[in-house]
Amino acid sequence: MERRVGLRGRTDFGVIAHDGISRTRCRCIELSPTGIILDLGRQPEPRGWLSKLTLELPERSQLIVAWARPIWTRGNHQALRFVRMSDADRLTLAEHLDVLSLRGALVA
Repeated sequence: MERRVGLRGRTDFGVIAHDGISRTRCRCIELSPTGIILDLGRQPEPRGWLSKLTLELPERSQLIVAWARPIWTRGNHQALRFVRMSDADRLTLAEHLDVLSLRGALVA
């Protein structure tokens, strides 16, 4: 059973994931207001419960920092749910989803 709320969009930008032990440079392939799907380029190793994510949105010069917890893993892909982020950064993510909407990159 999948529970989805809000818009989701296919995208491609850099992310640095830090789980308290190691840093991993990966790519965001799907984004929503509540979470993110990352392409890690390899099988993830189960470690910490929370990851600090640094998002490098293409239309923004400043980085977005968010805390997220893992939801599922399939091959090289890992889904995480945002648990902490500033209101300004949430607004920036919403603006990025608006840009994806104009490009027709939203997912049903």
